[in-house]
Amino acid sequence: MIRIQPLLFKISLVLIFGVMSLPAYSQLIMGAKGLGMGQAATALPGYDWSLFSNPALLNGNDTSVGFYGLRNYGFAEITDMSAMASMPTGYGVAALGFHRYGDNLFNETRIRLGYKNEWQMLHFGLVANYNHISFGANYGSGGALGLDVGIAAEITDDLWVGARSTNVNRPEYQYQSMNEYLPREISIGLSYGLNELAVLAFDMVKDVRFPASYRGGLEISVIENLKGRIGVTTEPLSYSMGFGYGMDRWDINFAVQKHELLGFSPGIDFMIYF
Repeated sequence: MIRIQPLLFKISLVLIFGVMSLPAYSQLIMGAKGLGMGQAATALPGYDWSLFSNPALLNGNDTSVGFYGLRNYGFAEITDMSAMASMPTGYGVAALGFHRYGDNLFNETRIRLGYKNEWQMLHFGLVANYNHISFGANYGSGGALGLDVGIAAEITDDLWVGARSTNVNRPEYQYQSMNEYLPREISIGLSYGLNELAVLAFDMVKDVRFPASYRGGLEISVIENLKGRIGVTTEPLSYSMGFGYGMDRWDINFAVQKHELLGFSPGIDFMIYF
C-alpha cells in the first residue's frame, strides 16, 4: 500500500485536472515574459511568443527559435511545453509553433502555423491551429482545426493597441459520444513604452463562456540587458513576477505565477536569434 497510494493519488490528481481542463483548457499564452507581466500580451510589439497571443505582433526583425516550459502548480503531470520558430520574409513573417499540455493520462497538443504582415500603420496576422486531445486507457481522442486572427497598430510613439480572436470558426472536438467546443476568446490590449525604461501593458480578455478577465503588467529595465517584471490577472486571480536577460543573439526569461488557491507555477523560456 505504501507504493500504491502515491500512484492512486497521482492518477486522481491528473484526472481531476484533466476534467477541469475541458472548460478551462491549458495555458493559451506562451512565454515567460508574458507570464511575468500577467499574460497581458495582446499589444506587446515584437513579443517573441506572439504566435500564441497575437499573431499581428510577430517579431519581424530576426529569425528566431524558442523553447518554453511551465510547471503548473508544481505538478509534472500538468506541465505546458512549447517550441516555436519565426522567420521574416519578403512577403511577411512566417511562424511555426508546438504546444503540449499534460501527460499520458490526459494531454492536449497544438500545432500552430502563423503569418503576419502590415499595411501602413496596421499590422495583421492569422494562425491555423490544429488541436488534439487524448485521454489515456483507451478513453478516446479527437482533433479539430481552429483559426485565430489578430490586428495591432501603433497609435502614437510607443503606444500600441491590439486585438485578437481565437477559434473564430467555432471548431469542436469529436470523440466517443462527446462534442466539446474549443475555447473562443476575444482580447483587447494596450501597451505603452516609457523611453525604453519601462513598458506598461493592459488586456481585457473575454471567453464566451466565462466572465471577463483583466490583466496588467509592468516591465522595468533594471540594468543593461536585465529586465524585471510584475503582473496581475483576474478570473482566476493570480499574481506574477519575473526577470529576463538577453544579448544580441540570445535571450532567457524566468517567471513565476501564484494562483490564489492552487499555488505557484514557475516558467522559463530561452530564445535564439539568427
